[in-house]
Amino acid sequence: MGSPNSLLAVRAIIAIYREFEQTSRRSDISMAQYRMMLYLRKGPKRAGVIAAAAAIAKPTVSLSINALRDKGWVMSVADIDGRASVFAMTAAGKRRMARFERKLGKLMRAMVRGQEFDALCEALAEALTAMAHTRDQRLMSVEQSLMG
Repeated sequence: MGSPNSLLAVRAIIAIYREFEQTSRRSDISMAQYRMMLYLRKGPKRAGVIAAAAAIAKPTVSLSINALRDKGWVMSVADIDGRASVFAMTAAGKRRMARFERKLGKLMRAMVRGQEFDALCEALAEALTAMAHTRDQRLMSVEQSLMG
């Protein structure tokens, strides 16, 4: 069993995510679409790679990608080898993602004030940086298994 602080931290993350979900429901971007855009922020990806990384079915990826494409935030481009299409964010998609992230950041600031907000942001940034290496390794492994 975790320490009392780790349990409270989990509950805090869930509470913040719940607020993010409610905000996205009043917006033109869902959390699922935002997550899809997060996968594309570093460059074009095949639908199968996105599906594997997100642990969702390929048809679900297609539905999300189609909705993002209809909004002009994602486009299809030919893969380097020309055998398949990949999906990439458009400039409009990158701008929309940045606006959405700023909105969520303001929401967090309203929920957690003062030095606690700064400490929370610092801790979360450090955690994301620490997780990046293993996350990138997992995603690269998924991509390699699908490619070959």
